[in-house]
Amino acid sequence: MRRAHGWCFAAAALAWLALCVPDMSFAQAQPGESALRRALDLENAAKYREAVAAYREAMAQGALTQGVLGLERSFASLGQEDSLLPTLDALLRAAPRDPTLRGVLLRTQRALGRDAAARRAFDDWRALDPRSPAPYREYVRILLTDRRTAPADSVLQQAVELLGGAREFATEFADLYATMGRWDAAAVAWRDALADAPYLDQSAAYSLMAAPAAARDGVRKALAPQLTTPGAVVVALARTRAWLELRWGSPREGWRALRTLPPSDSTAQLWIDFADEAVFLGGVLAARDALEAAYQVRRDPVLALRAATAALSGGDAASALRLATLATTATPALDSARAAAEALPVRVRALAEQGQPGEAEALIGRYGARVTDAQRRLFARSLAWGWIRAGDITRARRAAAQGGGEDEDVVSGWLALFDGDLDGARRGLRTAEEQAPEVVTALAFISRAKQPRVPGIGAAFLALARGDSAQASLAFEAAAVSVPDAAAFLIGLAARVSSAQGDERRAMALWTRLVERYPSSPEAPEADLEWARALQRRGDRAGATARYEHLILTWPDSALVPQAREALDRMRAAP
Repeated sequence: MRRAHGWCFAAAALAWLALCVPDMSFAQAQPGESALRRALDLENAAKYREAVAAYREAMAQGALTQGVLGLERSFASLGQEDSLLPTLDALLRAAPRDPTLRGVLLRTQRALGRDAAARRAFDDWRALDPRSPAPYREYVRILLTDRRTAPADSVLQQAVELLGGAREFATEFADLYATMGRWDAAAVAWRDALADAPYLDQSAAYSLMAAPAAARDGVRKALAPQLTTPGAVVVALARTRAWLELRWGSPREGWRALRTLPPSDSTAQLWIDFADEAVFLGGVLAARDALEAAYQVRRDPVLALRAATAALSGGDAASALRLATLATTATPALDSARAAAEALPVRVRALAEQGQPGEAEALIGRYGARVTDAQRRLFARSLAWGWIRAGDITRARRAAAQGGGEDEDVVSGWLALFDGDLDGARRGLRTAEEQAPEVVTALAFISRAKQPRVPGIGAAFLALARGDSAQASLAFEAAAVSVPDAAAFLIGLAARVSSAQGDERRAMALWTRLVERYPSSPEAPEADLEWARALQRRGDRAGATARYEHLILTWPDSALVPQAREALDRMRAAP
């Protein structure tokens, strides 16, 4: 841990140096710069003893501030913080008011575990400069790092009393309240801090992201802008909310915080940055919305294409097609080479996902010779899936063959499943890069079924692929007879399909059948829960209560018991 900590500080210091002197051919060398660069290189290489010597050399040449900070990091990495004290004593005799030296002394005493000495260092510092907030800030940070909230609060109150105004220490109060778990107060303090320093939005988000789910609505309310909030602060609050929501797993809420900002080039860049982070954290549909909004400002077709790709990753083929088409047809548009290489695959796959393989084939034909042989093979696999969606298995097989697919191929896996060949389906579907719901469902069934072939199952999965929910539910129920090892799974699947279709009567009959005939199956607790919910929706509170209680008593170790308890408590508390 020490080495990682030291490396981060060294990297930051190197970045500082690069900013100060970006090009030595046009800037005058700073005091001790050569020795300082060598020291940073040694520190980054974890050669801390050599770095200490180089930092001392840099200090001797006049680079006092960066030199002493480098010594602090290097000695910390060596576990020899006490070796810094003689140097600090000498430097402080020459410059007793230097805030950098005073801060290093405070941190060093704390690192050595000398609480009384750290307190004396704090008292000495503020005695030398009674009107400076720096001693209070540094000492409070140290106390909060050690989670000593009571003394930190005492120091802050003393600072407010002596220097006047809590606003001066808004960030410190925010960190204090966050450490204490007072999330509403922490958010209010950060709002005050952002009013004076909008650039602290990332610090605010980092401080507040540990708020538990129960406290998050209070944080959201505190960070909501008012009608009189200045524009720069509105942006800072929105950015804080957006980064928080991303880290709370609510990317759509994050986008809602940003989408109302007035459109401008800087806002568009903010939306793009948000989209990058959202994609990284799995919020691809929020990223799509942000990129499309940025496109409306900048009219850059690359942004429309990126939005289309995000939409396709999020399972929204319709908006993916619209956005990819926009990237190739609007003015300005992607050049023809990029349209063929990057936009066309998105459009073909989007059409295939919507069961429109004929339109996809026509689109490919319009691009003619610009489509490479390798692309045509890839497109054939997409077209095969499109024909599966359209229910034309013959043409799907033909397209799959044109794509040169092997046995271990997703499309081949689906075709095998439609034939009832579970071994072939297993080989193909396990290669799926994206664990889409239909793939997960198919693999879950295959893992439960022991026999290598189940002829009747193909019709059920094919109906599901075609979007014929009613037929799929009936077919899954019928197939359960021939697959005893997976019978409960198939009945549960039939119930879920019927429920999603809105056929609650059929779904409830299937849930009931599961609970009564397959009580030892993994699906039985889920069935009981859904049965109870259906009864509750019908207004049968007595029946729903009986089912919730049955689940809790029959399967006490089920992961669904907390949901049953919560539903039961809410229902009992309702008038």
